[in-house]
Amino acid sequence: MSDLVADPAAVWALILVVVLPVVIIGAAELEERLRQRDSLLTPVVSILRSWTIPFFAGWALTRGLFGLEGARLVVRLLGTGLILSAAAAGLAVVRLLVAWLRSWGEADDDRRGIPQLLLALPRVAVLIVTGWFLIDGVWGVDLSAALTALGVTSLVVSFALQDTLSGLASGALLLTDAPFKPGDWIQFGDLQGTVIDINWRSSRIRDRNGDLHVVPNSQLAKDKVINYGKPSGLHRVVVPVQVAYVSPPTLAREMLLDAARSTPGVLEDPPPSVAVVQIDDPMMGYEVHMWIDDFRDAPQVSSTFGSLVWYASHRHNVPLPSPAQDLYLYDGVEAGESGIPDRAEIRGRLRVSPLLDQLDEDALDRLAAAARAERFAENEVILQAGRENSGLHVLWAGSAQMSIEGHEGSSLRIADFAPGDVFGLMGRSDTWPQPPRTVAISDCEVVIIDNATAQSVTSHNPALAAALNQVINARRRRIDRVVEAAAARTPRKAPPIGSSGSAESDEQ
Repeated sequence: MSDLVADPAAVWALILVVVLPVVIIGAAELEERLRQRDSLLTPVVSILRSWTIPFFAGWALTRGLFGLEGARLVVRLLGTGLILSAAAAGLAVVRLLVAWLRSWGEADDDRRGIPQLLLALPRVAVLIVTGWFLIDGVWGVDLSAALTALGVTSLVVSFALQDTLSGLASGALLLTDAPFKPGDWIQFGDLQGTVIDINWRSSRIRDRNGDLHVVPNSQLAKDKVINYGKPSGLHRVVVPVQVAYVSPPTLAREMLLDAARSTPGVLEDPPPSVAVVQIDDPMMGYEVHMWIDDFRDAPQVSSTFGSLVWYASHRHNVPLPSPAQDLYLYDGVEAGESGIPDRAEIRGRLRVSPLLDQLDEDALDRLAAAARAERFAENEVILQAGRENSGLHVLWAGSAQMSIEGHEGSSLRIADFAPGDVFGLMGRSDTWPQPPRTVAISDCEVVIIDNATAQSVTSHNPALAAALNQVINARRRRIDRVVEAAAARTPRKAPPIGSSGSAESDEQ
C-alpha cells in the first residue's frame, strides 16, 4: 500500500478510475435532485458536472498520468478550460449571494439597500483572481513589470483625479452610513428640499420651488445636514405673532391656541402651545408652537394658521397690531387715565353684587370714591394673608376660588366665586388658624374697597352688616367642615391656636 501511495502515477490513476467516476455520478444525482426542487444552486452544480469535472479529468490525465510538461499547448488549454469553468461556477455562486443581499437590503423600508458597487466587488474579485491564474499560472506570463507600471499609473491617476476620488469616497460613506435616503426632507446650508437620488458622485435634491440641485457628495460629507424625516417625521412649526398690548396675555393665548387647534395638519399630541417672548408697548410678542408629522406641510400650516389668527382675533376680541403706516399722537397721561374706571363706572360695578345693590346712592358713592379696580391673571393670588390688598373685594368679571392650606401642603377648597360675589373682611377660623387665600381661576376684574370705608358704610347699614356676617359665618363653618373631613382622612394634630402668629388679624 505504501508503494502505491509513493507512486504518483498510481495515485492519479486511482483518482481517474475510482474517485472521478464517483464524483461524476454523485454530481449528476445531485443536479437532478436540485432540478426537481427548483433550487437556485442547480446552475452551479450543472457547470461543475458538465465543464469543471471533465476539464479536470483531462488535465489530470495529461499532467498526472502521462506526465506532460505544463508548457505543452494541450496542457495549457485544458488548464485554461478548468480555471474558466471553475470561475463560471464561482460567478454563479456570487450571483446568488448578491441577489440575496439585495433582497435583504430592500426588505425593510428603514434599512437602506446595499450599494451596487459593493455588490459588484465580489464579481470583480473573481475575475481578477481568474485572470491572474490564467496569465501567470497557466500561460507563464511574468506580471511583475506590468504591476509596477500599473502602480505608477495608478499613483499618477490618483493625483490627477483626487477631487473625483474624494467625491467617490464621500459617496461611499453616504451610501454606507445612510444619513438620509430618497424621499427624505433635508436641509443643507441654505438649501432645503427632498432627496431625489443618491449616487457615488453626487446627490440630487429638489427644493420647494421645484428646482433640482445636484450637490457633490464631498460637500454633503463636510457640512451639517438636517434630516427632517429621521428618526421620526414629528416636527415643530414655530410661528411668531404680535398682539396689541391692551390684550391680556390669557385671552391672547386662548385666541392663538384656538387658531392653532383649528389649523389642518396640526397634531393634538403633542398639543400646540404658546409662549410669551416680548413685552413691549404697543404690542406683545408670542411664539406659537405647533407639531406636524410631515415636514413638507410646514409652509402650508404656517400660512393657514396666519389666516385663522385674523378671524380668531375678531371672535375673541383680541386686537392685532395696527398697520405700520397709521400715525398716532400718544398722550401718556391721557392714555393712562382712560384705562382707569371713573367713579360712575366703579359704582356700576359695585351694583353687580346683590349685597351692595340695596345700598342708597350716597353709600355707593362713598364706596366708589374709596375703591379701585384691579385685574388679575389666571392662577394669580388675589387675596392672601400678609398682603396689603385686604379689604372688601367685589368680583366684577371672571371666576375665583377660596382655599386653605391643609396638612402636608395640600389645598382644601372652601368656596367658588362668580361675578357679584364678595370676599375679604373674614378673620381666622377657630378650628384652623391658617388664613385662607383667594386665587383667580380665570382672568378676573375685582373692585377693592379699603377696610376703613367698608366698615364705616357697613356700620351705618344694619342690613348690609347682617348679610356680610351671615356670609362670613357660613364660610367659617365651611372651613370647619373641610378641616374636619381632611383630618378624618389624614389624622394629624392641627397647629395650636395660640401658636406664634395666630393673633394676626389677616382678613379674607
